Amino acid sequence: MQPKTVSATDAKNRFGGVLREVNQTDEPIVVERDGKPVAVILSMEAYERLLPKERPLTLKESQAPYAFGLWANRDDIDEEWLANGRSRWESSWRDE
Repeated sequence: MQPKTVSATDAKNRFGGVLREVNQTDEPIVVERDGKPVAVILSMEAYERLLPKERPLTLKESQAPYAFGLWANRDDIDEEWLANGRSRWESSWRDE
């Protein structure tokens, strides 16, 4: 089915009616200037259907804030505390 077309002048003069029509019918209206299509007016619902859907987060992405965010903004964790913790886990194993 071909979309309805309207001249740029008619679209300007009947803008309220054009908006009402695209909202009621959910069909786009093509605006022409000098017989050539230059724009499309469509309902907000039709426009939103054209937008890319947000990609769902992967499991790793969704868990990252929990893994790292738990330690954020804690006053008791500073460089000294981290260094102390690291030193406990350092290996005395030596490759020879």
